Amino acid sequence: MATTTATNVHDSTFVREFCHGVLLDLLIGAGVSSDDARSVAVDVIRRARMLAALPIDYFDVLVTPSIEEVSQHRPRSAPAWLRAAVVVAVRNSHLEDFHALGGPLRAADIAAITEAAADPLAQLLKDPGTPIAKNILTGLDTAYPRAWACLAALSHLMASEKDTERACNMPEAPVPGLPGNDERMHADQATGIRPVGGGQSVIASAVDPRFDQALLAMMQRVEEGNVNVIPLSALSRLSRNSTKQLRVLEFLLAHGVTVLTTNYLLSPDRVGVRARPLVKPDSYNLRRTMGQQRGLGPAHADWVKALRQQW
Repeated sequence: MATTTATNVHDSTFVREFCHGVLLDLLIGAGVSSDDARSVAVDVIRRARMLAALPIDYFDVLVTPSIEEVSQHRPRSAPAWLRAAVVVAVRNSHLEDFHALGGPLRAADIAAITEAAADPLAQLLKDPGTPIAKNILTGLDTAYPRAWACLAALSHLMASEKDTERACNMPEAPVPGLPGNDERMHADQATGIRPVGGGQSVIASAVDPRFDQALLAMMQRVEEGNVNVIPLSALSRLSRNSTKQLRVLEFLLAHGVTVLTTNYLLSPDRVGVRARPLVKPDSYNLRRTMGQQRGLGPAHADWVKALRQQW
């Protein structure tokens, strides 16, 4: 997918027909202003071009966190890796800014947009055209070596479609610290805060690169040695910003924490994936979906059993 041709990306089906046509129509029809809809389209084009320019091995690792998220996404005929690529290029764009905090985009609007994006994006990935000058999706493997090694091991495990678990080795790297004060989001900057369980969850755009107080509190507990496992419906609960998502995963792995999602086991020495079919993540009923032990490997099942005893 890193190979480029003389094709002008601005004449591609993805840009002309999807971004400048279908996407704008769907956004405006859902209540997004024309100017905001065009800004989303520009961001989607930029992200798709960045994704299309990546080497195939790197691409595979980058989209791996999103594969469990798309288990029920349409079109079902599209391979999981393509539906995951749509998440990275389209769902995780500034589209999120108009879905967070109550709209105007609803879940049905997002579903219609991602479904419509699949075939045009597949064409762009085959024939990416002129590569983008600055690609913010590159360099994550060196910036976050533990997170990348873990996701690479998971990607290889999923490609095998035989085993559900395998050992992985973390590279030697400095232990990251907490985000600086200039990277933090204060409560009054998030337009909605609601209590969840015993703490607070800040409702904000999932592509915001800043760290809210709930995420910071979790990271502080990890740094203090008070946490050994983090349950999530999916890795997108950490962030839909790929850089931020891998940065937090790097922090957790560096501090010896195991991350359990609905279908994934990510630990400093082992990765696991539920035998297919994957279970659809449900952020509103994490206990039920994660508690399903069908298809889990032995270490993964043990972690889930221990976690259920704490709930």
